[in-house]
Amino acid sequence: MAILKKNIWSLFYFLIIIGLAILITSIYSTSKHIENEYIQKQKALLKTSSAAIYSTFIQQEMLLDILGEQLTQNENYKSLDKSRKILDNLLILDSPIAAFGLAKPNGELYVTSSNLKDIKKLPNLLEKKETKESFKYALDKDYMVVGRTYYHKVLESLVIPIRKAIKDKSGNTIAVMTAGINVNKAFNTIPKSTLIFRELDYYNQITEIRDDSKLEVYNFPIPKENIELIKRSVEKKYKTSIEEIKNEERAISINLVRHHQKSEVLSTLKYIKRYKLWIVNQNKMENFYKDIIEESIIFAVTFFVLMLVLYYLFRIIDNFEKQKQKALYHQATHDYLTNLHNRLYLSNIFEKDFKSYKNKSFSLLFIDMDNFKSINDNYGHNYGDEILKKISQRLQSFKKLKDVLVRYSGDEFILIVFETKKDKIKKLASDIIQRVSEPYPIDHYQFILGASIGISQYPIDGKNFDEIKRYADIAMYEAKKEKNTYCIFEDSIKHKYLKSSLIEHELKTAVENSEIYMAYQPQIDKKGELYGVEALVRWENEKLGFVPPDQFIKIAEASGLMSKLGEHIIKTSLSDIQTIQKQINKKFQLSINISVKQFMEPNFYENLFAIVEKINFDRLKITLEVTENVFIEDLDFIINLLNKIKKQNVKISLDDFGTGYSSLSLLKKLPVDELKIDKSFIDDILFDKSSESMVESIISIGKNFNMLIVAEGIESKEQEQKLTNLDCDLFQGYLYSKPLKKEDLLSYIKNYH
Repeated sequence: MAILKKNIWSLFYFLIIIGLAILITSIYSTSKHIENEYIQKQKALLKTSSAAIYSTFIQQEMLLDILGEQLTQNENYKSLDKSRKILDNLLILDSPIAAFGLAKPNGELYVTSSNLKDIKKLPNLLEKKETKESFKYALDKDYMVVGRTYYHKVLESLVIPIRKAIKDKSGNTIAVMTAGINVNKAFNTIPKSTLIFRELDYYNQITEIRDDSKLEVYNFPIPKENIELIKRSVEKKYKTSIEEIKNEERAISINLVRHHQKSEVLSTLKYIKRYKLWIVNQNKMENFYKDIIEESIIFAVTFFVLMLVLYYLFRIIDNFEKQKQKALYHQATHDYLTNLHNRLYLSNIFEKDFKSYKNKSFSLLFIDMDNFKSINDNYGHNYGDEILKKISQRLQSFKKLKDVLVRYSGDEFILIVFETKKDKIKKLASDIIQRVSEPYPIDHYQFILGASIGISQYPIDGKNFDEIKRYADIAMYEAKKEKNTYCIFEDSIKHKYLKSSLIEHELKTAVENSEIYMAYQPQIDKKGELYGVEALVRWENEKLGFVPPDQFIKIAEASGLMSKLGEHIIKTSLSDIQTIQKQINKKFQLSINISVKQFMEPNFYENLFAIVEKINFDRLKITLEVTENVFIEDLDFIINLLNKIKKQNVKISLDDFGTGYSSLSLLKKLPVDELKIDKSFIDDILFDKSSESMVESIISIGKNFNMLIVAEGIESKEQEQKLTNLDCDLFQGYLYSKPLKKEDLLSYIKNYH
């Protein structure tokens, strides 16, 4: 079935070949059947003819026997009158006999029937060439001998002489009884296709010529080469000798060419051993071929009609399959919602055909809709789908005939245009942004969206399609930082991307190569005592040197490396601080930053406390720091997870409060123990009233929720004093210490007041 679907015409051609094979086999089988019928008919005819011929000759032999008895009885043959009377009486009784005669052993005719009037004019039988050999042959034989056929002028007929020796009691030949059989009377019932020739000398005994028109055929023997050809043909076909066939007297059939007529005949032969005669029945092969052609035409017409019907049937199936394949191809390569080409088309068709675009330059616009996710979240996917349809319609208005427009993913589209002039591409991008930013009226709503477009060009930016697509995607993310704008890929973006790629590559083996280490920044309380430390991850790489956390943490989150890195941070921090606590015999708080990606891992909770349990760290001395961005994800999931962690006596700190997502209503729901004021507020607290007011408000909010307040980034005594006056609980910054390695932290704590 799979082969049928793949190429139905291969099956059709296969059936034609099978049909032709059947046709040829049928024609061959039919020809053999017709040939066999011809042979059987000829054999039947030959048997009838040979039986009639044999019967005629045996009757005449019996007649000669009777005649010989009558003539030898009382030596009647010595009386001419008695002999003639006997001969005449028998001539009247036997119409096939043209004449009778009695010859002396020396060949002279002693007496003849009355119809041969002047015996003296008749030649000596041993002197006449037509009768000489057969007369001599008959002298010492006990059976009838058939002589050569010749035209008898006196009798005016074609005769076959027959002779039988008359012997005395001692066995000596005293006379030869002779008669002439009238060919036309004796063998008029035998078809003209039946021939007889002699074995003794290969003269024709009877041919199709039986009148006086062309009797010279009886005057010459059949050429020896023809006889040899017949013998070879018989022996080759029947795998036996001609002598064996003669002895068996069986009918045989061979194909021969009659050279005098240059026509092929089917010849059936039978040997009459008693009279040494070959009986041959011949039928022109053209009749045989005519029958075969007639049958073949019927087969061929039937075959042609069947193949024609089959062709139309296969064409219907093929057209149906093509339509079906076309529909399936369209379904596979087009987006079901917008009917635009889909991602599969881009990767399987366009990218494979990329070689055909080698001499063409083009620009790829990677279009991402801004704020589309909020529509699906707030209004449902039905509205989102309707908007996507309208977006696709608007984008299609910018597509030229040879351009390619693809819905790449949810709200991402790719437009490939065969134009690379920067001014035209910039105008196209601006026009697209303007068009897709127009309101989308659906029901009684008016939806407003924007678009961020990244643009890369072939062959300016890359030598293969994957590079062009990737660079457009990178440029789009650059545009996404501002939103509702476009960005053309440039070398600076490429260098930034390559650096990110290098960071990602090196980060994969950073943990194994012991490049990742922890630094700890002390946190001081109001009394000036050490409250705890914040664990800060650091990375030193041979190729990259020192890589700041704000660079590699984002890349780790985006590339799926955060799980491995986060686990390493937790293990190292707990292990380092526990070692220090044992050495100084004093416990203090440890704050560990947890990224959004870590929180969203399915087994984060189980893995966290498995590590805590293994290291045997005091849970009361653990604080997990989370940023406000964590709540952009699944809020209910995050709150439930934080509550589970709280039940394990682990504290929760909300980092960078006031810069992001959280609100007072949200803060009420969160199981948070600590608020951290972002450094950006602390930097301006001495000079900017709004910053001071913001810090005061954060501290007030935190106090209302019974939370500890931590200020980070403190660099001066004045900042410390201001925060003390505002009732801040904990202080962290370079005023107290920079982040310290494990050994330096131990020295710091030992030497701290």
